Formats: sequence, structure tokens, C-alpha cells
Amino acid sequence: MVKISRKGQRLKIILGVCGSISAYRSLDICRQLVKDGHDLKVVLTKGALEFVKPQVFKYLGAQEVFSPDDDFNLDAMKERSVLHIELSKWAERILIAPASSNSLAKLSNGLCDDLLTSIFLASPNTPTIIFPAMNTNMLNHPLTENNFERLSCLDNVFIHPTKEGLLACGDEGAGKLADVELIATVTPIINFGKVNRKILITTGATIAPLDPVRYLTNPSSGKTGLELAKQYLKTGCQVTLIAGRYSCKEIDYLTHLPNSKVIRVSTTREMHEAVKEHFESHDTYISSAALSDIEFAQSQSKMKKGDLGNSISISKAPDVLKDMLDRKTNQKIVGFAAESNDRLDTFVKKWKDKPVDVLVGNLVHANHNKDSIGFGSGENQYTILKSGERFFSGRLSKRELAEKIEQALGN
Repeated sequence: MVKISRKGQRLKIILGVCGSISAYRSLDICRQLVKDGHDLKVVLTKGALEFVKPQVFKYLGAQEVFSPDDDFNLDAMKERSVLHIELSKWAERILIAPASSNSLAKLSNGLCDDLLTSIFLASPNTPTIIFPAMNTNMLNHPLTENNFERLSCLDNVFIHPTKEGLLACGDEGAGKLADVELIATVTPIINFGKVNRKILITTGATIAPLDPVRYLTNPSSGKTGLELAKQYLKTGCQVTLIAGRYSCKEIDYLTHLPNSKVIRVSTTREMHEAVKEHFESHDTYISSAALSDIEFAQSQSKMKKGDLGNSISISKAPDVLKDMLDRKTNQKIVGFAAESNDRLDTFVKKWKDKPVDVLVGNLVHANHNKDSIGFGSGENQYTILKSGERFFSGRLSKRELAEKIEQALGN
């Protein structure tokens, strides 16, 4: 049975660092995970010691830093129990970044010749996330691919794909370590537990093309849907996230994760088709996208300046939420309503028009200064209705909103 972390609390993470030119980036990974509030202990391999110094991790906030032979240090053993067993019991996540081809070969064959490999073998129920980094030829070698396959067959192991680009050796290709921000984002939310629930989420802005180079849209970043997806992935749900094409890049961090599917669309009509395709197979639909509610009679060529003063034909775009309410069988549905005032009666009227299970009313302003709330801001003023009655009213971050919506749905 896979070990499940304490919901909503900081995680106890072991960061394993292997011998790779990318090892220096493990310092940034350490810094970010500590900044995010997690408890971190670092385990270095012999190769890693050639690239990074253990004491630097301590300066960056790691609780403890271990060298490869600490498991066999008799003086240390007098003061504590068997180290690799102690650490395997402590950890709620094992993150190996970067993972070298040598360490991958050891892990896949069950070798235990240092502290990190011993912790791994002693932790069959601890979610383990591996981020490889190596030359393209080494990455694509049949033996390395076989090691990937063997490790991926384990219930508690996920290996994230590498990036493509210019490698340290000067070659171009796959093998680069994933971005630090991606690693820090996905490590806490990966959950190998299987919850028999499927969540469909829409997020971000759609566009209404005027011609091949111009379109009308809104400033929605898609971060609300991203936080919702992260919240449900943490609980082991299967999540399908349909996002506007120009929504925040962080949404793509979820692309390769277990239980996660990311779809990018441009227009409201494309969003409508994608939602229709997936709605029936999901238990919950959360409509957090800021959809364009109009369509233009799109010109097939760029409109000339002289034509811009003329009247433009406008029609209504599909009402995706209303259509899903008509199609609803047993699904729970969450709707969003952006308004320039947060009066309760305004949102109650919205709910009566579209009686969703949960309605999230959010306040938006026309001004875009750094202290404003609404589209693109870190926090917002929300009014949440459950079955037409006020469930919550107040200011929340997007992460807090995701938690509050989960509470309102009673899941």
C-alpha cells in the first residue's frame, strides 16, 4: 500500500542528489522546497560530492545532509538507529534530482551500496519521483530504457521526462534536467493512491478571433484551475484540465503526471467540444474558465485599418455551463461568476439562472494596479453558494479557494 502524506500539511521529503553536472541545480530545488514549507533532508551520492558541498544545503534550510557512507559510520550508529531504515520511515516523499544513469541502474537492479540506494529499497510504499539528467545517447541506450521500464513498473515510482536543449557536453537533444520550478511544483502533489473519482476542470481565458492576427480575450491566467487540479491530484483523483491556450505555463507542469491529463484549446467553441467529450465520464465538473461569450464573423485575411471602423458582426458563443447542466446525470457541477460587485443577491440571481451544486462568485475590478483583486491577482474576494445558500464569504488565495471548493462539494 502506497504511503499517503498528511493532507494539507508540510511534507517530509528526502532529496537524493546524484553525480551529474546538473547537481548544482539541486541547491535551487532545496531552497524552493524549504521556501514552500516542507521538511527536507538531503542524501548525496559519491558522484554528487564531486559537484556540490554538503554544507551548502544546510545553509539553504535542509534539516540534515548525509553523505553516501554515513550508513556505515560506526560513530554515528552509536547515536541513532540504522540510518537508512530511520530515513525510510521518516520520509513521505523521495525526490531524486538529478538522477544519473549510474544511479538509475543501481535502483532498477536493487543494489544497495550507498545510503540513497538503501533508502530506496527500504521504501516500497513511499512515493518516489525521479528526474533524470544525462547525455542523449546515454538516455536512449537500450539498457537505460530497460532501467526506466523496470522502475516504472513499481507502484510507488514516477520518472519524469527530461527536457530537450543544449547539453553540458555541447550536444543538442533530450537529457536536460527538468526546470526547478516544475520539480518543486509536482513533487508535493504526486499521489499514487487510486481514488475512484474523475474531476473535469476548465480554466483560463478563451479567445474570440476577429481575423488571423487579432482576437478578443480577458486577463484570466488559469491559475485558479491549476490550483484546483493540484488539490485533487494530491488526493489521488484522476484530473482532466482543459485550459485556454494562453493560460499560465505552469499548467503544462501537470502534463506527464500520473492521473493527470492536460488539454489546451483556443476558442469557446473548442472548449465546448472538449468538455462535451469528457463530461459524461467524469464525476465532477468545475467550470472555472473565463470563457468569451461572443464570437465574431471571422475574416479569413487580416482586416485593413480602413475596415476597422465599420460594424463587426457579433454572435453569442456556446454557453458551456448551461449545456452541461442540461446534460447532467449524477455529476456535481461548480460554476464561477465574475462580477464588479460582491452583493449576495447578485450571486443568488446567477445561481437561480444556472442552479449548480456550488457557485463561486468572485469580485473583479477594471483597474489593474498591483494591489487590485480579480483577474491575475494572487488573492480575491469570494462568495461561495452551496445549493443556493451562502457557504463562505471572504478573501482567499487561489490555493485556499481550491481547498474551500473541495469542502463545499463534500468530497
